[in-house]
This record gives sequence, C-alpha cells and structure tokens, in this order.
Amino acid sequence: MDHTFLNALSQGSAAAVLVAFVAGLLSVATPCVLPMVSITLGVLGVNKAASRGRAVLTSLSYAAGIIVTFTGLGIFFGLSGGLFGSYLGHPAVTIAIAVIFLVLAANAFELFVVDLPQPLMRLLSRTGGPSYPGAFCAGLGAGFIAAPCIGPVLLGILTFVATTKNAVVGALLLTAYGLGFALPFIIVGAFALRLPVKGALLCGVKSLFGVVLLLGSFWYLREALPALRQPRGLIVGLALVAAGLLLGSLHKSFRDSGWLEKLRKSLGVAAAVIGGALLINSAVHNKATADWCLEKPGKACLQTSCAENDLTVAVFGASWCPWCEELEKVTLKDARVVARLRDHGKVFIDTDANRAMSRDYAVQGIPTVAFFDRACHEYGRFAGYVDADEFLKVLDAVEKGIRSK
Repeated sequence: MDHTFLNALSQGSAAAVLVAFVAGLLSVATPCVLPMVSITLGVLGVNKAASRGRAVLTSLSYAAGIIVTFTGLGIFFGLSGGLFGSYLGHPAVTIAIAVIFLVLAANAFELFVVDLPQPLMRLLSRTGGPSYPGAFCAGLGAGFIAAPCIGPVLLGILTFVATTKNAVVGALLLTAYGLGFALPFIIVGAFALRLPVKGALLCGVKSLFGVVLLLGSFWYLREALPALRQPRGLIVGLALVAAGLLLGSLHKSFRDSGWLEKLRKSLGVAAAVIGGALLINSAVHNKATADWCLEKPGKACLQTSCAENDLTVAVFGASWCPWCEELEKVTLKDARVVARLRDHGKVFIDTDANRAMSRDYAVQGIPTVAFFDRACHEYGRFAGYVDADEFLKVLDAVEKGIRSK
C-alpha cells in the first residue's frame, strides 16, 4: 500500500514539480550560465545560417541530453535516500545540512564567486559537434559543466529528493528541473535569439536563490532546534518580506558596491529571511489535528488510547516530512475519514521527539500508520502517503479483522 507520486500529485503536490521546473528555468538566468546558451548552441552549429528544422532538432537533442542527466541524478538520490533519510532526524545531520545551505547562499550572493570554467566550455565544444548524437552527448555533460553556477539550486533540490527516499519522486522532480533548464536552449536554438550577458535581472535571480537557500537553512535548523519553531506571525512576516524587498534584498548587490549599499542589502536580506521564517512557522506549526493525542515523552498517549479504545490509529511522522503533511492535511481531514475515526483512538507520534519509540516499533519510513487493538498489539500498518479512499479501504479491513477476533 505504499503511496505513489501520482497519488501525491492528485492531492496538490504538483506544486513541487512546478517549483522544480521554475528553479531549472531560473538556474539558467544566472550571470555565468545565461551568456553561454548562445555560445554553446553556436558551437553545436545552431545559428542563423542553419535551417530552422535542423536548428530545432539540434537544440532538442542537446536538451534531451540535459534532461537525461538530471533525471539520472534524481533517480540516484531517490534510491540512495534511504540511508540519508534514516539519519535525517538526528540534530547533528540537520545542522550540517543547514550549514551547507548557508554556504550555498553565500555563493548565490556572490560573497565568493565561481564562474563557469572556460576549459570546460572548450571540452564541451570537442564533445559535441554539429551532429544530433554529438549535441545529445554535449547535453549529457552540460549539467556537470554548469555545476559551479547551478550547484546551490541543484543541491537544494537533490537534498529534498534524498529525504523522500523515492526514486519516482526524484525522477519526476529532476526531470522537471531539467526541462526548465533546457527550455532556453530550445527557444534560442529554434529562433536564433541572442540572450543578455549581464544585467540587474540576472543578479536579482541569484539573490532570489540566496534568500530561498537561507530559508532552506532555517527549515533544517528549526528541526534541530525546537525553539526556532515558536516565533510566528502572518502579518508581521508579510510586512518584513515586503520591507526586505524594498530595502534591496534582490535588486541591490554585495559585489562592486559601496558600504552603504552593502549595508542596505544586508538589512533587506535579513528582513526577508526573518519574515519568511515567520511565514513558515505560521504555516506548519500545527502538525496534529485537534482531536489527536500528541505523543510526548512521559505522556504515553498510545498506551492510554489502547486501554480506552477497541482500535487505535497511530501515525508516525515528522515536521520535515512533506508526505506526512499531505497525509495530515488532506487524507486525515477528509470528512469521511474524520467521521469514521470519531469513535477510535487517534495518536500522532513525532519520530524526532520519540526516537526510542520509533525504534521499538521498527518504523522504517514515514509516514507510517499503524493500527493497535485494546491490548496494544499491532494489528497492521502501512507506510507512505495514501488518499482518503485508500485509507478507508484499509480501515474497513482492519475493523473487520478486529471484530472477528
């Protein structure tokens, strides 16, 4: 009964694919990648002298190579994410990830700068060539060649993919990212366009990535440091984000500017990030529905619920788990599910706060939903996201089995 990514998509998680696509598109709009689009296609023989059909096919071949590379990375990180995800609940791991995001943000803000190496561009020109297979091979290497510039964004998405421990999720998200990254190459190749080499827009895109990466760092820090989960405020958060934009979190620059402009941008970034953090806390602070008992050390929700109910439904999850949030906000709040669970015990167990309990019940992945009888013997379980219809089918079988005991 493991969930599929298609189930998640049907419940609104298509936003994740859209975000990955936009991230890929914006990754190209960085000062050291965008100027290379026209140059790369020129090397591959896509120019105004080429026929429109040949230019389109060559560009599509190159784009296909890019997409295959990113999709392969997504599958790899999805498959290897089991090892990564098994340690993700440990504070030392989440803090380390937060530090990585801070470094990536510093790169996005050009506090230190990595440009696309010219030797690698020359290698690309030798690997490719005017043929379609040559263009495809060049596309295969494009993601790795552009890594110094797109690394902050790509690593952030791959880290998220690793937490899902799902190769299908990884393939879909990185395919969407690859499509976004490849789209400008297709458009430029088809219409023989010229793209800007530099400008405020390109620097603004990098600053946008920097702010997002700082918020990603906060997301992981709040999992390791519970005190960071408390401050919240929707109105204050929106006001701080607006103030940060006005101060110059995106349009001002740290590079080649005076101290006053650097100070203004610093204040803008700080305001935008603090405001974004308040918005995140406002959106995710209530992880369990009101009538669910939240298991805490010393509270023993599960034992109490078992003693008082013929059937207890226990959900093992964590605040950093996107599929846990989908299960809670969509499936468990479906009117039919709420009505069916009204006479049963309901327990939410945070695996980060109850690690020993998670080990005792051999929880291998989250979300995990387990069913217990009055003696607190486990009757069955499933892991992963399911929609309301599937959940009710499982509940029907569990209730029938317990009644027949």
